[in-house]
Formats: sequence, structure tokens, C-alpha cells
Amino acid sequence: MKEEHNLDEPRIKRIFYSAVDLVTFDFGKSERYAVGGGREISAVIMAYLPYTILLFTSGAAIYSLIGILIGLKAAQFSRSKLDKIITLVSATSSSVPLWWAGMIFLVIFSYMLGWYPRPSPFFPYVKDVGYLGYIKELLIKMSLPLFTLILVKFGASLWTSRNIASRILQDDYIMAARSKGIPERRVIYGHTLKTAAPPIMTNTILALLTSFGGFLIAEVVFQWPGIGYLLRRALFESSTSYLTHGTSVFEQGLISAIVFILVVISIIGLYIADILYGLLDPRIEVGSQFSKEGK
Repeated sequence: MKEEHNLDEPRIKRIFYSAVDLVTFDFGKSERYAVGGGREISAVIMAYLPYTILLFTSGAAIYSLIGILIGLKAAQFSRSKLDKIITLVSATSSSVPLWWAGMIFLVIFSYMLGWYPRPSPFFPYVKDVGYLGYIKELLIKMSLPLFTLILVKFGASLWTSRNIASRILQDDYIMAARSKGIPERRVIYGHTLKTAAPPIMTNTILALLTSFGGFLIAEVVFQWPGIGYLLRRALFESSTSYLTHGTSVFEQGLISAIVFILVVISIIGLYIADILYGLLDPRIEVGSQFSKEGK
């Protein structure tokens, strides 16, 4: 055991070995979970991570697009009744916890109406139902979590887009474009959206990263087989194993690996935000070139 975990080595070497394992995603073996006959933690995480990416990216793309489009429309009719209604809807939507809305929708659509199947993390095997059957089952189980994610999260994107676009519509060049008789649709989706895209994109990505924790809790509510559900199982089973079986099996490696993966996802998200800001606003790159020339 000591040789396997390098516990017989000096502390400096152990730190070095641990850093190498993190970089190479070698998190050791799980005490309880097995994938494909092996207990490698990286394989266990990779079995759950695609479901998280599928649901989160699909929902984020849809509710961001809806929020941006409605936000631009609200900014176009600023201080009107339509703007007030949209603002009220966005404030209500963004103030509702995702996990709470998930429980309410589960009670209504699953337990009361029976339109949605009871929560279960298990999917049929492809060899039993075929690819089309598996995709059908996946879409059915994905429908309510996706609907909840869109309904709860689009308000923040709407509010951000509306506020940014409202300020841009007061700029002089927008007034000049309107005075020249340029169609309003071109003013909104050409001039305004082009200027508003960098801050909207940055705020959207930051909002996604900050809401990721609530999304992982929602996975537990819907029993969606993502890393949030896996993290809950690892924590819960580690804490109850001693009471039920008289032995303590703590999934320290699995829990640490999931937290590390979440940190990596956050760093990648921030890096993508920086890249997109530079692509959407070339002045950022031009400014850096001028600063280099000045030096």
C-alpha cells in the first residue's frame, strides 16, 4: 500500500508525483465504482462527464440565444409596457433556484400528470434497444431537465443583454444611423449587436461558470447521470458506509478528481471568454500591439 501510493518517499517527491498524476489525469482507483471491468477513477469520470456536458451546453446555448434575442427586443422598446413585462419575467426567472424549480416540475409533470418518467440514472443498453431507441430514451429523460434549465436561466441572459443594448442604443453613432434612414432591424442586429457582443459574451460565460454549482445539484434532483450526481453518490456513500456496513470506505480520490475537473472546466471557460472577447472586439489586439510598439 505504501509503495503503491508513494507513501514511503520523501515529502517533496510525493508532492511531485501527485502533481504529475494531476496533469496526466491519473487519479488512482475507485473503491466502489467500476467501468468496463476496471476501477480507474478517470474512466469512471469519463463515463459520467459526457452527460453533464451534453445537458449543460445544450441548455446554455438555447437559453443564451433566447435571452439575447428577447433582451435586444426589450432594449429596442425601452421603458415601454413590453420592456416592463420582460424585465419582470427576467427578474422572476433569475431569482428561482434551479434545484427548487426542478423539484416542482418533477412533482407536476412526473408524479401528478405522468408526462415525464420517474427519475432514474440508468439508461438501457444500446445492444438491447439499438441506437435509435437509446437516443429516444436519452431525449425523453433530457427533456424536463433541459426545459427547467432554460426556463430558470434565460432571465439572467435577458437582463444582461437588455441593459448593455439599452446603453448602446443611446450612443451618437446609433442616433446617426437612425437619422440616415437605416432600417431598424439592421440598426439592432447589425450595429448594436456587433458592439454589444463582447460584453454580453463575457457576462454570459461568467454567469454560466457561477451557476455551474446549482446545475450539479439539479443533476441530483433529476438523477441525471452526470458528474454532479456522481459527486453526490461518492459523498453520501462515503459518509454512510460506516453506519450501514461497519467499514469506512471514503472515496477521497474520486471526490478530489471531480473537484479538480470542475476547476479545470472553470479555467477553460475563463480562457475561452478572453479569446472570444479578442475575436469579437479587434481593438483589444490592436491595443496590445500599440503597447508593444510603444515599449
